[in-house]
Amino acid sequence: MHKESRKPLSVSSAPNALAERIKELNCLYGISNLFENQDVSLPWIMQRAVELIPAAWQYPEYACARIRLDGQEYTTKHFKMTPWHQNTNIVLNGKHVGDVDVYYLQPPPACDNQPFLEEEGHLLRAIGERLSKVLWLKRSEDALKESEERYRVLTEQVAEGVALVQNSRFCYVNPAFCKMFNVPSDESMRDRQVQRLPAKDAGEISKLYGSLGDGVTEVKVEGVHQLLRPEKKYWVQVCHSPITFKGRPALLSTFKDITEIKEQQIAAQQMADLLDSENRILRSSLKERYRLGDILGRSPAMQAVYELILKAAATDANVAIFGESGSGKELAANAIHHHGDRKNKRFVAVNCGAIQESLFEREFFGHRKGAFSSAHEDAPGYLDMADGGTLFLDEVSELTVNMQAKLLRAIEGHGYRPIGCTEAKYTDFRIISASNTPLDDKVTSGRMRNDFFYRIQVIQIQLPPLRHRKQDIPLLAEHFLRQMKSPSRTLRVPGHIIDTLIEYDWPGNVRELRNVLQRYVTLGHLEFLSPDSAPSKASSATELDLRSATQHLEQSLISKALRQTRGNRTQAAALLGLSRRALFRKMSTS
Repeated sequence: MHKESRKPLSVSSAPNALAERIKELNCLYGISNLFENQDVSLPWIMQRAVELIPAAWQYPEYACARIRLDGQEYTTKHFKMTPWHQNTNIVLNGKHVGDVDVYYLQPPPACDNQPFLEEEGHLLRAIGERLSKVLWLKRSEDALKESEERYRVLTEQVAEGVALVQNSRFCYVNPAFCKMFNVPSDESMRDRQVQRLPAKDAGEISKLYGSLGDGVTEVKVEGVHQLLRPEKKYWVQVCHSPITFKGRPALLSTFKDITEIKEQQIAAQQMADLLDSENRILRSSLKERYRLGDILGRSPAMQAVYELILKAAATDANVAIFGESGSGKELAANAIHHHGDRKNKRFVAVNCGAIQESLFEREFFGHRKGAFSSAHEDAPGYLDMADGGTLFLDEVSELTVNMQAKLLRAIEGHGYRPIGCTEAKYTDFRIISASNTPLDDKVTSGRMRNDFFYRIQVIQIQLPPLRHRKQDIPLLAEHFLRQMKSPSRTLRVPGHIIDTLIEYDWPGNVRELRNVLQRYVTLGHLEFLSPDSAPSKASSATELDLRSATQHLEQSLISKALRQTRGNRTQAAALLGLSRRALFRKMSTS
């Protein structure tokens, strides 16, 4: 009789799930952090990466690992190939360049055909992707170092642009030099002083020579300079070498266009900065997974929201946050801002519903002194205040079509003009918008521009209402109580009160929960003031009164049944297991 096939376990069903998650994050963070070590080889990185892997598995004492790359193998101590095996590919530029293997040296406890967790498969693929990124960065770094050395040798031997200076005057320039600096001809430069040139870019040439314009130096001087041209930026590597020309000191200068190399360096640095940003996000995730910034929640729904917030924070794309009133949209926007690269700049929150169309340009674009009768001095607008930071548009659906058109022009980089100013201004800001209703209906009805709709919501985040994450209510209640000044020094809500809080549907979401707890702390009993809910009280003085408690429970259940049936009393009575007459009688006595 053979055993029934068992599906891979899920880490959510395994004990110590949070500890397992922390082990996974530690492994990924450790692999990413290896690249930050200076002047280390790729084999050094791979050997230490493979040693980090077993500790992230459910049974590290049985686990061993191997990385195969470029014909080389890197293994953990006591590595052994066994039937209990997981594998993932290392892919670079679309090509399979290596593998990562994890083996159990012996079958782990409670194991049959599937010894590994489902999340361990996800983690292994994430490790493969992280190793691919580290491999790309390392090879790019090595290629850049090799290119820089090769260009250094070339500029000492065969330069692109060549110039000879003696006694502060040009003796010779080659055609490549003339082309680089827009010189009409080499003849026009001959015998001209370095600091007094007829060339169009004379200032640039003089700057590249600096204090060496007299043509005298005892050591070779090198440097990289940026040239600003109308079409783009250029970088030039300059090498000034002291020589003897006709028996007197002179300066032989070579000029190499290294724009492509510099752009590669900038791209590599941006990639390194992105990796560093991901590391910071991972480190923050390890600290407090039950909260992110001022957002609290352990529920799976909130964990998914945390992941989206962290991913959005790692980019500069515009974000749209949706959720019911009181669900924490501004807190989510703040979390994105403070976990991103713009965290050191301002977070400017704007209530779009309070902006009058006639004052839109004044509020968003600012004005200059004298632009109108009460303009006694220059005043910045929201776009000025958000420069380098984040502009949070709360209830963005309240903006009129005309207001959307004006704002869209500034968002797309065409600039804006403050009132009373004739010149366009340009600021760098990221938009995070929020709405308690879907924006698709606004577009369909013509109350929102199609281009504005797509421009503000590159990334969408949907916040769950509190009724869909009731397991977070005890955590939220404890957090709010610590913030409140309670005359009775209440630090914890009794269990039966928590049960009542969990039973309630919270149409006002987290904001309503905080208000209810504030009244509870102040008055000593629960009181729900939602317009679609009957008031409910749980007085501490009647906690032991069985009749009062029974009536309270009946009233709560009846209210809940009526809400579910939208006021249909016959259906509500059926849900409660009562006759319609019995329900009427209980409603009349409650």
